[in-house]
Amino acid sequence: MNKHEAAVQMIETEIAIIPTTSFPVEAASVSRMAVFMASRLDAIVDTERDDYLKQIRALEMTRYVELLKGAAA
Repeated sequence: MNKHEAAVQMIETEIAIIPTTSFPVEAASVSRMAVFMASRLDAIVDTERDDYLKQIRALEMTRYVELLKGAAA
């Protein structure tokens, strides 16, 4: 496994946690940190970094909405 594959696997593993956590901000924060570290280590390119950050933000917000709906029910 090369540096890029390892970084992508680490990031995607963290991102997979966001839709199931009770605290999406914490999971999203860990995911963003993984993305930034991979980017700093030149393991992913800038376009991948930006795509991952957009995906993380969308999953985080979607999870918040789900949790709010559940709390309101």
